Amino acid sequence: MNGKKNYLALLFVMILIAAGFSTVYARGNSEAGQPEPVEVKTAETAGKVSTSSDYPPQGWVTDIREAYRIAQADNKKILVNFTGSDWCVWCKKLRDEIFTTPEFTAYADKNLVLLFLDFPNGIDLSAEQVRHNQIIAQLLNVRGYPSIWLLDSDLSALMVTGYREGGASEYIRHLTEDRPDVSDEDRENFRKAFAEAIEANIGPLKQEISG
Repeated sequence: MNGKKNYLALLFVMILIAAGFSTVYARGNSEAGQPEPVEVKTAETAGKVSTSSDYPPQGWVTDIREAYRIAQADNKKILVNFTGSDWCVWCKKLRDEIFTTPEFTAYADKNLVLLFLDFPNGIDLSAEQVRHNQIIAQLLNVRGYPSIWLLDSDLSALMVTGYREGGASEYIRHLTEDRPDVSDEDRENFRKAFAEAIEANIGPLKQEISG
């Protein structure tokens, strides 16, 4: 019982911190595209299909623990993409105009770990993956798609953004130059709460992920 109470308290604190960060970062990125509201479809209209060998997209990982370990080892930032890959119009534009371009791919290979957290209507994800994605979205107070979080290698938050016009060059500039000014104390509070919440609800960050 105490464990459950501790989890709920930690979750509540994490959501409050993330909500505060979302507000600060949104103000700091006032020109960023707004997330598209979540579209809810019934089981009949979703028409789910099993995932294929090319899912997730090449170059993306789907577990935040794996993203963290790679970022730590390679000293890279983590770009978290909350997406509705098979229904969200702005998610598809972000994918086609930016994420799949040679310029962004080259930049990401050197600087980013790409984390793909999908909320599809027509793709049958495993129950474990659905739970993982929902937990991270809840912790970061995600309210629409696409929502893009940029994290440092230690999981501290750098910025929150979404779709932007201008192509890959503008998006890369945006990620590197438009980060809001957040105090070291607030950044550390976020990092600590986020890391603890991941370990409490998903698993140890240093634990090996089974195939």
